[in-house]
Amino acid sequence: MTAPATGRVPPRTLPRRTPEVDILVDVLQGERFAGAVILGGPGMGKSSLVQTALEISGRTADVQTVQCSPTLREVPYGALTPLLATLPNLTTPVAVLRALQQFGPNPVIVVVDVQHLDAASAFVLAQLVQNRAATLLTIGTGSLGRESGIAALADTGVLSTIRLEPADLQQVRRQCTGVLGGPLTEAAVRTIRGMTGGNPRLINAYLASAHDQGILVRSPKGAALPGRPAPWMLLRAAPDPDGRLIDTVEAMHDSLLPGERETLDLVALAGWAPRSLLRAVAGEHVHDLLNAGFLRAGESTDTVGLAAAIHAEVLRARIPPGWSFELYKRWHAAGGDASEHRTARSVLWALECGQPVPLSEIMDAGYRALQVKDWPTARAMFPLLSESQDPRAALLVSELMLVGGRTWAASTELEELTVRTTDPNLRLEALSLLALNRVRTGEAPNPWAALPALMAELRERLPQHTVTPASLATMVDMLVNDAVHLHRPELLEQAQLLVDDPETPDFTRAIMLLMQADALAMAGQADVAISAAERAYELASTVPGFSARFGLDALVYLVLAYITAGYTDRAMAVLSDQLSLEPRQWHQRSGTVLVLQHLAETADGTPLQGSTWLEDAVVELRNHDPAQMLPFAEALLAPQRAAVTVGLPSPTAEERAVRIPCGPESRWLWSLALFSIAEDRNPDAAELGPPLWRRILEDPRLEQDPIIRREILLSLILMRDPLDLDEAVVEELHGTATATQGPRSAGIARALDPSLAGDPRGLAEAAEEAAASGAVLPAALCWSRLILLHHRAGDLRRRGEALRRLKHLQGRAGVAFPPYIAGALALGELTAREQEIVDLAAQGLSNAAVAERLFVSQRTVEGHLYRVFTKLGITDRSELRELQF
Repeated sequence: MTAPATGRVPPRTLPRRTPEVDILVDVLQGERFAGAVILGGPGMGKSSLVQTALEISGRTADVQTVQCSPTLREVPYGALTPLLATLPNLTTPVAVLRALQQFGPNPVIVVVDVQHLDAASAFVLAQLVQNRAATLLTIGTGSLGRESGIAALADTGVLSTIRLEPADLQQVRRQCTGVLGGPLTEAAVRTIRGMTGGNPRLINAYLASAHDQGILVRSPKGAALPGRPAPWMLLRAAPDPDGRLIDTVEAMHDSLLPGERETLDLVALAGWAPRSLLRAVAGEHVHDLLNAGFLRAGESTDTVGLAAAIHAEVLRARIPPGWSFELYKRWHAAGGDASEHRTARSVLWALECGQPVPLSEIMDAGYRALQVKDWPTARAMFPLLSESQDPRAALLVSELMLVGGRTWAASTELEELTVRTTDPNLRLEALSLLALNRVRTGEAPNPWAALPALMAELRERLPQHTVTPASLATMVDMLVNDAVHLHRPELLEQAQLLVDDPETPDFTRAIMLLMQADALAMAGQADVAISAAERAYELASTVPGFSARFGLDALVYLVLAYITAGYTDRAMAVLSDQLSLEPRQWHQRSGTVLVLQHLAETADGTPLQGSTWLEDAVVELRNHDPAQMLPFAEALLAPQRAAVTVGLPSPTAEERAVRIPCGPESRWLWSLALFSIAEDRNPDAAELGPPLWRRILEDPRLEQDPIIRREILLSLILMRDPLDLDEAVVEELHGTATATQGPRSAGIARALDPSLAGDPRGLAEAAEEAAASGAVLPAALCWSRLILLHHRAGDLRRRGEALRRLKHLQGRAGVAFPPYIAGALALGELTAREQEIVDLAAQGLSNAAVAERLFVSQRTVEGHLYRVFTKLGITDRSELRELQF
């Protein structure tokens, strides 16, 4: 880490030239404005901006500084007192104006914390500005009061207004990279942005504290690809509040009014809070705190929360118990304990203040905290719940122990709860948590794979006369069966009975829906799979208990169902919501979400602007892989790894195949096949028998998952040189795609229709239809087949026409196509010199003019154009315009 030995991060300095600096330099050097108002929250770099502009403009010697404060805002000329301290008492504006002339012609007066400027001083400074007797630079948080004379000058354009907003993701990335001296993962940048609200001062303190506490580290296993620097990553979402963070927050609060500090303390203690309640308890300060960047509005514009999650945690750590209790009494008197205002934080606050809270509310708060991965709040609930004898409280305690790393104690308690409870639904929940724990520890690929072994282990200990609904008992019996994978239709039928039964609890129904979504999506039954996945995802959004346990699984199955069916726009919409999660929840899901984001973005090809999200996902999943997505992520990265690796990768696909499966079996087989296909392109690969991907395609387990077969075959085609393509693979893929549902299968089946193999008109029509519907990959496949058809026939003109259409499709889609399509494009690829000449000729320049521009002979230009005409099958110079992209 590029920091002094003390571990402290160097203070942020604004770049020498930014748009804001340029505006301020223009103010100091020009005649358009008489000064500027610089607004932004504490720590946003306002003082650095002013200092930078003063140095660039050469006016540092002319500066007089006025420091405002809350204590002097009601004292006439209180802010100007330090400037006039050596002069006799001055009580009139005229006398003050004359006294200020001692600083010479047109001084620069910098007013700090202008929001606290007293009215008399504001009037005098406004007069100076209007008379062009001084250049005024004012620095403030939030917004200026409308009664202020400074605000009036800004409104009329006498003063320029510059507002510094919180740093966006790119700015946070640049700041962190500069401080740490190396790149960060996308997940880490987004977590830091969420935890700090983009406040540069908080970011510096956060980085230093996280580094000192050992949670901000370079990836222990290095980068995802060889030759790349190991990125910085976060082992957990936030450091503990320490002296550095507390000092930073207190410094940010120094300029606030008492009522503003009270408002922030209230929001820190209560969580998201209605403005009306905050107004009733602490006065009307929300508007100014929103403008200052301390608060942000919630989904409901009536509620507000702290803009930086770490800010809230630091405030809670420094609020004395006595003051917390006093605020709670006022909060309670204003109606803050009403059910519609309850948050997980407010329930914990009430408990900390010794107030009685029903167990049901405590448990609901605990699950809501787990839902958003608010570990500090969830952990604080633990001792309060441990005192209860309620078995459902014991269930939640076990969940809290699991997330806290006490897996052995939690597993023991869950097993005992499974045996002693008489509630079949509670038993199923306990078993599900045990199954989830085995998934997290790598003992099972998914929860339903873990259930049979668990049931077999515990069945002898279960009471003989356990009352279990018949439908649920049947499902349990089927899951315990060792050959459960051979009875998928019966299992799905029984799951549907449970889903349709109105007596089935939401938790059980959600589990059945997830099972259906997983199996049906891979079986190619897109419509019913998506319906089940959407219902499960809705439950995950509305039932905190289910969300805390299976919310991530619901997300994975829904997005995969959308992508494999061909509804990538729906998948992207769901994933875009994930990018705005609360920072702790984002941190827990980040690796999984980034893999899914990559899969959705690359469904039709790799974006031309490129993306390192998949590499970052692999780095994050190596540390935390809650949905068992790491093998799949590494498989998706395998072609890139093969391109930069000398010799066979380690481990090879064959070595991976003998390991314990990780993740659902269908996804595991898909991953192994992708590894094998990538290795096939390696010259060091030895062919001692059928390749692994072929053995997987012949594996009977894949018969139930035609979508996996489809994707393996499609990857096999797309990763090959088009001139080496095995038509038998094309026919096999066409048959598989024809038998499965969804626009992706329909597009592939149409593009690879064997009847179009020798039909130029049919291929062109299919390409146009696919492109018109937005199906980029099928359209590209059709154009590629048409290019190859004309290439083999030696029809260069028609080949050129198809090449140009494919190139236009690529330009519109903004993607880089995989090797099969890229290989078809390469048949008409222009050299750099040819493209340069084409660009000039297409602008209307003659051959002689092009030759003169490029300092070559006219004969050279003519020769290049002849080769272009031949290569692309064009006969008219006007057609060159089609070659510009």
